[in-house]
Amino acid sequence: MKKKSITIGIITYNEENNILKFFDSLKSQRLRDKLVIAEVIFVDDSNDETPILINKIKIENPEYNIRLFHNDKRKGASQGWNTVFRNAKGSIIVLLDADIEIGENCISLLSNNISDAVGLCASNTVPKINSTSLYSCASIFISYWLRSIRMNGLSQYTTMGRALALSNELAKEIEIPQEIIAIDLYLQCKVLEMNKKVIYDDDAIIYFNPPITKHDFFSQIVRALIGHSQIKDLTRKFDFNAPASTAIKEFFKNSIKYPKGSLCLLLCYLQLPFSYYKDRERVSHIWEPATSTKN
Repeated sequence: MKKKSITIGIITYNEENNILKFFDSLKSQRLRDKLVIAEVIFVDDSNDETPILINKIKIENPEYNIRLFHNDKRKGASQGWNTVFRNAKGSIIVLLDADIEIGENCISLLSNNISDAVGLCASNTVPKINSTSLYSCASIFISYWLRSIRMNGLSQYTTMGRALALSNELAKEIEIPQEIIAIDLYLQCKVLEMNKKVIYDDDAIIYFNPPITKHDFFSQIVRALIGHSQIKDLTRKFDFNAPASTAIKEFFKNSIKYPKGSLCLLLCYLQLPFSYYKDRERVSHIWEPATSTKN
């Protein structure tokens, strides 16, 4: 039986502390018989040692057919994803962040969900608990809360962009505008516009480091709020907002399981108005990534 070919696409910016660990995680993947990684595409905006390390990986792992597109200046994640879409040769594209650890069967699970009916499949993003800071606990609670909302059905929080699979046929029809911040949500909407399903696979796990510092936590929250507002006219076309009753119910369910996290989140939300009005003018598609998640 003909195998499905996969293009792995990774957008990198100053990942010199993570890129080797990330690639080790990628190499540990167990692909099922019908799947094969045809190529790995890195799109890099770095001004550190990241492109040198990627070239080292390329030389040492020729079987992965690694291609590196390096930009001399910051262009942002939207242009990185567009570069992957234009150059991918695999029938399935798996987009990954470079500061994650990939669960053992994640790529197989994501890829096998792509079909004539399903155009996009999102992963289960699981936080590593490496810190007990106020902001780390709040971020971890948000991850648990959003997961429980996803388990109740489709919502605007389905496609968290840290790891997802997409049909290449659809990707070739999509161009993400450069200024878009919530590129994962924009991509979800575009796939739905093509009358394809967007699904979530709870078993397709990736692990990430939650932000530890106040600056990193609120920069992510403010970016998410502005990014979602930026494309509100597009999202209104689809009835995938989680009902308020579901969001509240799942908040209390998770609060019982993780009371410290819910308390930390409430304390952080009291600070949100100040952070939002202080930082909103500085938010753009050229983001300042959280430094505390990179270790």
